[in-house]
Amino acid sequence: MLSPVAVITPGVMGTSGIESADYIKWVCDNLKPGRVVVIDALAARSLDRLCRTVQVTDTGVTPGSGVGNSRSAVNSKTLGVPVVAIGVPTVVDIRSLLADLGGNNSVTPTSKEMIVTPRNIDSEVVCAARVVAYAVNCALHDGLTLEDIDMLVG
Repeated sequence: MLSPVAVITPGVMGTSGIESADYIKWVCDNLKPGRVVVIDALAARSLDRLCRTVQVTDTGVTPGSGVGNSRSAVNSKTLGVPVVAIGVPTVVDIRSLLADLGGNNSVTPTSKEMIVTPRNIDSEVVCAARVVAYAVNCALHDGLTLEDIDMLVG
């Protein structure tokens, strides 16, 4: 049985000009949901974690904080409802990458701003999104089979 669920994709501020947290807050104020599930990309400290781990927390998320570009927080305090945040690491900063590879940490001062992502990030994100979609659908819709979810996320 399908549960009543609303889905939005606020996108990034650079595209819409609207803070994700503000957009989500407006939707919450108008729809009055019982809970919010937010999904975001994360920054990893290890190359091995890129697109290979999923973080689930009840403390919310602060978009951009992993790459030094913090935006407004999306959490139960700011939204007034319980928030479950799901994140998949898709980038790693250059210093963490060099340390992870056992390389020399004496990089130029400007390199601390460099963020690295795998060459095949598009296909990796598709796979990670599918895993997250299955998990969210299993959690929200009691009694759905994998075949049912295949039809939904296809």
